[in-house]
Amino acid sequence: MQEPAVQDGDRRNAPLSVAMVFGISGIDPLEWDACAAGKGPFLSHAYLKAAEESGLAGPDNGWRPAHMILREASGRLVGAAPLYLRDRSTDEFWPDQAWVDGFQASGGRYFPKLVMEVPYTPVTGPRILLRQGAPSGAADALIGALRSLARQHGLSSIHVAFPDEEDRVRFEAAGWLTRHSIDYEWRNQGYRDFADFTAALRCHRRGTLLWERRKVRESGVRIRDLPGSRVGEADVMAFLDLLADLHARKGRRQALTMDFILRLCAAFGDSLTLTFAEVGSVVIGALLTMEGDGCLHVRSWGAREDARLVHFEICYHRTVERAIARGLDRVDGGRGGPHKLARGFLPKLCHACHWFLHTNMRRAVAEGLELYNARTLAAFTREQARSPFRQQAGR
Repeated sequence: MQEPAVQDGDRRNAPLSVAMVFGISGIDPLEWDACAAGKGPFLSHAYLKAAEESGLAGPDNGWRPAHMILREASGRLVGAAPLYLRDRSTDEFWPDQAWVDGFQASGGRYFPKLVMEVPYTPVTGPRILLRQGAPSGAADALIGALRSLARQHGLSSIHVAFPDEEDRVRFEAAGWLTRHSIDYEWRNQGYRDFADFTAALRCHRRGTLLWERRKVRESGVRIRDLPGSRVGEADVMAFLDLLADLHARKGRRQALTMDFILRLCAAFGDSLTLTFAEVGSVVIGALLTMEGDGCLHVRSWGAREDARLVHFEICYHRTVERAIARGLDRVDGGRGGPHKLARGFLPKLCHACHWFLHTNMRRAVAEGLELYNARTLAAFTREQARSPFRQQAGR
């Protein structure tokens, strides 16, 4: 694939050049991280390198890195975007199988498609990574280059997963379609400790939460936090076994690997934590969390049996407790889950943005999304009205 040219209409204020790099290792870590600074750990060079070099985000799993970078005439990297060509839609969090089936039934070729996202990581954040002081036209140049690339190579579509609000507005302004979904996050309102947090909840919510914690304590479950610097192969194996067991019961594929997790531990150290729940010598649940830029991210939970109260304790109550103790701003509760609302996690909208090469495909998708988004926004309004707090968060 040749490097796409930046069209004259995509330039503003300064000459900028766009290039494709087929693997994060081909980009200087300092340059990439200068664009990704302050945007969370998952957009860092180290995280993407762990995903790619472990094979997790590699050809065998249908991921071909095609990252886009933007340079000034001086050669300084001022913009970047994590991009992958995909020959399938497995292991993604925004299902598009209906689009695939419809387009291919009409004689079209849906794959390969281009995705702008962090593989296996449903975390909202910037997708257009701009260095501080980047020219004002940098974002438009990248969006224009994406379209040029797709047209040049006849790619059916481009999909941007979990962009932040600023990028969502940019893509919508460029004529892309938006799809909404609902996730949940806990927000720190300056709580002094966990008791201060629970005091802000409605009486029945506070009572339920405290009952859940007490039942776990009385059950004899031992909870053990293991910082990344102390994680070994046996720990990762125990975690992955539990993850695979839970995924199998839900009919899903468990994609994470030991190599990937160990690379993360080496790169992020104690910013990563594996938490284990044990009854005697038997591990019944495990959670991977990562911390960065003021947020504690609940990433992957595994369990061998129905451990509902242990799940609530480890994934929600203890993460909130840790976030308060560390002075963090929020806890990202992971993908979906209305049950999180009762544990103090509030709903938030997340998005995906979509571009289609063919007008008829775009029109058909737009019609479906109009109804889908209306239902999602109505559900979001209902969830907001069910706040577990005595008054809406804000003190």
